[in-house]
Amino acid sequence: MVDQTMRTTVTISILLFMTVLSAHAQIPPRVEVRGSSLIVNRATAIHIRVSNGALPPERRAQIAGERLRSAIAQGLRAGHVGVKGNRRRAEVTIGGNLLLYATRADARAVGTTPLRLAQTWASSLRHCLSIPPLSLSTSQLLVPLGESRLVRVNSWLEGTAVVASTGTPDDGVTDPAVIGDGRTVRVTGRAVGTEKVLVSVGEISVPLTVTVRKYAGLVSPVEPVQVTGTSLPSSFIEQVVESAINRSAQLEPGAQVQIASPIRLGSIPDVGQSTTASAIVRASGSGYIPREQEVKLTVANRPLVFNEPVLLMVSNDPERVQKAQTLFVGEVGEGQGARLLYHHMNGMVQDGLLQIELLNPSDAVRTVHLTGAASTPMRDTVRVGYIAGELFLKALTYNIGQLVTVPPQSKLVLLAQKVRPLDTASGVLQVRVLSAEGSKADTPCVLKVALQTFQNQPLPLMGTTMAWGFVPPRPLSAEERRQVANNDHIYPTSVKVLTATYVVGQRWQFIRIGEQAVQNHTRQRKLDGNYGVIYELRLELANPTDKVRDVEMAFEPSGGEAGGVFAIGGDIRGVPRIFPPNEFSITRVRLQPNQKRTITIRTMPLAGSNYPATLMVRS
Repeated sequence: MVDQTMRTTVTISILLFMTVLSAHAQIPPRVEVRGSSLIVNRATAIHIRVSNGALPPERRAQIAGERLRSAIAQGLRAGHVGVKGNRRRAEVTIGGNLLLYATRADARAVGTTPLRLAQTWASSLRHCLSIPPLSLSTSQLLVPLGESRLVRVNSWLEGTAVVASTGTPDDGVTDPAVIGDGRTVRVTGRAVGTEKVLVSVGEISVPLTVTVRKYAGLVSPVEPVQVTGTSLPSSFIEQVVESAINRSAQLEPGAQVQIASPIRLGSIPDVGQSTTASAIVRASGSGYIPREQEVKLTVANRPLVFNEPVLLMVSNDPERVQKAQTLFVGEVGEGQGARLLYHHMNGMVQDGLLQIELLNPSDAVRTVHLTGAASTPMRDTVRVGYIAGELFLKALTYNIGQLVTVPPQSKLVLLAQKVRPLDTASGVLQVRVLSAEGSKADTPCVLKVALQTFQNQPLPLMGTTMAWGFVPPRPLSAEERRQVANNDHIYPTSVKVLTATYVVGQRWQFIRIGEQAVQNHTRQRKLDGNYGVIYELRLELANPTDKVRDVEMAFEPSGGEAGGVFAIGGDIRGVPRIFPPNEFSITRVRLQPNQKRTITIRTMPLAGSNYPATLMVRS
């Protein structure tokens, strides 16, 4: 049935085309004389400037017109126009017979030679004779659904244009109409598809193929971009702006959005301040009309007090994932916070897609504060954990984060990364669900980690990131609405505070990190190594001597190969990798005679490393 319809459509199109050619061939060219100009098909073919002997220019044009009409009546056309000549005089001929002389006086009037002038006249005459009685400014028209486009009708025939839809191959796709001076056609797209429109003037008709398509999408940010933190890197703000653009994109199925220009920032906003950001954005996709637009957004640095999360969630079981599966599901209630550490190797034979999703099964809009970092997946399991930990501790130190909203009964993909076989994905994410003003949602949000098979899904962000939420929210499925936490790897302790004292000249101080394992919420499982737990070390240093002394802090990987990251004040010190029994000097603190000083160090056991480890304080 489909093949029969296609054959019918092709047959109609061929017959229509042959009819147009036949009709055009039956209409002879139109010849007029206006003053000293020879007009062919309403275009000036030859303009005569001077007399030839007793013949003035007007009479010469009349004679040429009579000869041309006679030649056309004999069936001669553009291909029969030629040139004969010499240095003194040349001829424009048609069918080998004289049409018009190009004399030396004619040539002198325009600054050329008789032969070149004859060639110019002949070329112009061929062109004018070839002008069809009816043509369109385009024969293929693309019209966005619901919009209109104009086509200009070119014709040297008398009368106004008439249009009609042929219904081939699709019926009801267009709504053509003649407007204005009768030589302009407005075509409105009514439905997606392709249809031929017949444009006629008198007895001559030409086809216009109209294709109606939807735009690939539209980016319409409805709220400002909200960030938090001090010393915000411009790269972080650009990523957050890019993620907001992606979330606000309204795309047709299969379409995607791309940032087609550098993101321009007015400034880096301090806490409580705002700036503007803009970018050229392009939405495109197969079967759609691409749309390019400039998007402008407000970037506001919101003063949000930092709160340590209540829960620690660890997604590391299994560490080597050998099939597509859900890896972790945990609940985060309103006004509550959680830190998620994930570290998984793709043990499948094909590429995997690691996704972290935040589900909102409630009927209220949820505003969520996100901070953290994700590393580029790689084979080096120690380095991938170190990169994620270093970026996370920096974000935590400066409260660098973003706020996103999740509509009711919807989910937001916070992160999507392609993970090649034997590569490991690692990152740390803190989620804080803010309390809604004037209402309370008793249903908690759900944080979900899963590894799926990668099927060439377009990923808007590749590589290391501190920004989250690059995919627009999607409605929850029936199964997702019933999704509940069923994971034992949730721990009510996310922070440990340790105090220690070191006096210059006395025994070294050894501070163990990751040694006393925290227990999960059921107290049935413990977290060996305390990966993801923030250690806040408060060191009281004293120099009772009468000399200036330096106190050194060094990292020792007691449990095996390990990396470490330490935040000392606003400074981030990293130990990418070290093997026992080696040690790494992190920093030195100079104490004046009889000086006492308290310093605070924050660190976290890193995924992929071997903990416990030891921080040594000595002089």
